[in-house]
Amino acid sequence: MFSKERLSKISELNSEKIKQMEDSHLISLATSVHSLIDGFPAQEETMKNALKENDRDAMAKTLENIGGMLQQIHADNLANMCKSHLSIMNDAMQENLQTFVINLLKAVSSLSIDLQMIEYQTEGAPSDVIKEPECKNSILAVDDTHFFLQMIKTMLKDTDYKVTCVNSGESALNYLRKHRPALFILDIDMPGMNGYELAREIRKSGHSAPIIFLTGNAKKDYVIKALQVGAADFIVKPVKADQLLERIGKYIKPEPKE
Repeated sequence: MFSKERLSKISELNSEKIKQMEDSHLISLATSVHSLIDGFPAQEETMKNALKENDRDAMAKTLENIGGMLQQIHADNLANMCKSHLSIMNDAMQENLQTFVINLLKAVSSLSIDLQMIEYQTEGAPSDVIKEPECKNSILAVDDTHFFLQMIKTMLKDTDYKVTCVNSGESALNYLRKHRPALFILDIDMPGMNGYELAREIRKSGHSAPIIFLTGNAKKDYVIKALQVGAADFIVKPVKADQLLERIGKYIKPEPKE
């Protein structure tokens, strides 16, 4: 359910414009939001292919389409980024263009997921046995890629968060037999037990701590499935330290040192 109050809390939207809207305009805005959610995955794929082929005409057309969708939902800063790069598309160096496209697609993916969470997220059913965290700043990160786990550790090394990393769902469940983290960071695409299946097992075992999923996919069915198994939030890959800290900080805070 879209409301001005909830929409205005999304950082990529122009909160002042949202707050000043007439209630009657919310239906039109909701239609535009659905157009972004449903249409962006195809535009994203087209942009990635055009970037790979260095097809500037296709990139310009796709960028114009994405910018138009963003403008309709009052994501003004992102829409203006699209406009500014359209004007320099033919002259921009490939390396600079690639950096912009990657950052833009990630930002729009994050926005699309945030909008979907407003509409589809519901309160999960309480577990029969709630296990409180043993440490209020403990995190369990699960990913089958050693490089990514090391990156998580590096990003959080100068914080007071206590991070444990494991590389499979089975290892995570073994760890949870003796430990109760305050937050989970789960990759979705893992061999054996994937992130969806692991989230279900986490909830079945009575752990109620927030689950943040790592994803590179903003498709609606992908997001809804994650919400259904207990997702509290998402981090869009490639992960950056400021984004990681911002998402974690929404749910837990480091305990002060004694």
